[in-house]
Order: sequence, then structure tokens, then C-alpha cells
Amino acid sequence: PPLASQYLNLTKNSSLAILIGYYDLMNVGTTIFNQTGRAVEMILLIMASYLTMSLLTSLLMNWYNRRMKLVER
Repeated sequence: PPLASQYLNLTKNSSLAILIGYYDLMNVGTTIFNQTGRAVEMILLIMASYLTMSLLTSLLMNWYNRRMKLVER
């Protein structure tokens, strides 16, 4: 569990987020908002994308933790 927390923290709070594309996601959202004027839909789309990335990282780390779990006899 501490390893999963570290990876989630790394993904959310570091410069690694730039590589994942948060900056590009915000630019696309801003462009679409400027063209259509639909702010709520764009915010929901960006939130859903962020949630998806966080949940995917969490699921992968949970899978890894289950695989590496110590087996007691």
C-alpha cells in the first residue's frame, strides 16, 4: 500500500504529469470552450480524464500489490 500511495502521489503532484498530457488536455479544453462556450461540459470532461488516469494508476498498483503479496504458511 505505501508503494501505491507513492505512485499516485508521483502521478498527481510532480512534473510527470506534464508527460502524461495535463497541459495539452487543458489547452484543448480551453480551445473548445472558446469556440462553443460550454464550460460545464469541458470541466466535466477534464475531470473525467483526470479521474480515469488516477483510477488506472490505482488499479495497476493494487494488481501489483496482490501479485507481490507475502504468502503465510
